[in-house]
Amino acid sequence: MSLADIYRPKLRNQPTGYHPMYGPIGGKKSAESGKEIFEYSANWWAMIGGSSIALVTSLYLAWASLTSSGVAGCGGDLFDCSNVLNSRWSSVLSVPVSIPAIVAHTTMIGLLVWTPTSLRGIRLRWTAIGVVAFAIAGAALWFIGLQFFWLQHLCPYCLAAHTAGLIVLAAYLTSGQTRRGLSKSVLASVAALLVATMIGLQFSTAAPVTYEVIDYSVPATSDSNAGDTDAGEATSVEAAEESMLFEAPPLSLGETSHDHQVVALMMSFFSPVSLVAAEVTPSNGAAPTETVSKTARLLRNIKLDTSSWPLVGKPDAELVFVEMFDYTCPHCQRTHQSLEQARKHFGDQLAVISLPVPLDKECNASVKTTHASHAEACELAKLAVAVWLADREQFESFHDYLFDEKPSYAQAITKARSMVDVEKLDATLRSATPGEYIAKHVTLYQRAGAGTIPKALFPESTVSGAIDSSQSFIQLIERHLR
Repeated sequence: MSLADIYRPKLRNQPTGYHPMYGPIGGKKSAESGKEIFEYSANWWAMIGGSSIALVTSLYLAWASLTSSGVAGCGGDLFDCSNVLNSRWSSVLSVPVSIPAIVAHTTMIGLLVWTPTSLRGIRLRWTAIGVVAFAIAGAALWFIGLQFFWLQHLCPYCLAAHTAGLIVLAAYLTSGQTRRGLSKSVLASVAALLVATMIGLQFSTAAPVTYEVIDYSVPATSDSNAGDTDAGEATSVEAAEESMLFEAPPLSLGETSHDHQVVALMMSFFSPVSLVAAEVTPSNGAAPTETVSKTARLLRNIKLDTSSWPLVGKPDAELVFVEMFDYTCPHCQRTHQSLEQARKHFGDQLAVISLPVPLDKECNASVKTTHASHAEACELAKLAVAVWLADREQFESFHDYLFDEKPSYAQAITKARSMVDVEKLDATLRSATPGEYIAKHVTLYQRAGAGTIPKALFPESTVSGAIDSSQSFIQLIERHLR
């Protein structure tokens, strides 16, 4: 077949025996009989081009996944390919999703360059093209939605491949060839079944481990030293007793949770006796009560008093660990959801000392560059601490609100003022105390090695990275706190 035959112009007066779809008919059958006018049209090129771009991109992503190599030009906070390519949604039955994409786009290119010479072949070809086009586009919508709404991180290469897949479907639907083969509704239904099967397999596969466990415990005693077990345990107890208590910043007068102390101090200027009376008798006349608390140990030899730091749960809970996070961090937001389910599992047995560590260089010297998504991280962290200082009973609700709603600072402070005493909150925010707390949190963060957050700090270990599974969180708590 010559180029002239391929690019033969469409004449107004077609010769006898010429079919506008299937080419020349009747007379002697030639090699080009059944040749479709669709070939080499703008839609054909769009489909070939879209599948070719997606194929090349998928090949690169498959290579990166199979070799655990980094992805070029993809190391920011929003455009974080490693987060996307290491999520549970990046594979199907342990096979990277880029490999099925390679198969789909290779099939599409093969169908587009195939030129059947029979009506049956043409019908089969366009049925297959329709199913593949709808399946590619359906998978593209699924993965784009995951990146924007669930992972909240984007992979530019993935988005390029998915966009190319949508272009393939658009070119198919506007090609004028949809009447060949099965109907569009049937093709879309078959493709939807294929995509739904893939999604079901992804949900049925356990989430991959996305965190690192750093163990600080002393190496186990060998059998030859089995007789020294008691001595080793005694040494361990001594080391625990010698642990350093990490002091919280001193509270200013306006931030104490006992308002009667403020009144008592004012009265002391007029009558020193009244100050003594206020110290031994609560303002409501009830017998004095003592807040029951305990200490949480982390990094082997550091202790935190549960009554001195922002806490979710009861101060005297049996199981306590420290969590470091940033309210504007997507990894932390996902980990919070897993932790909430773990807290429901343990009930009042579990409490979490919740220390916000903003990923903002304005209040965290460990951060060299502040991403736009963390622009208000310092303000939100200080506001959370201020709410805790103003009314500890409201801290848990406000803490959940910041994670669940992801508000701006303006929205967050409006919410805070609706939950706690406005004058007390404003006085606390004007003071230096919230900032001093954040500085203390950052100090602990640096002692824990800085780097990745969220962090869960247990007595003898630290877990760094997102914990996407509530079951994984439960197992970590059981292993490191029991």
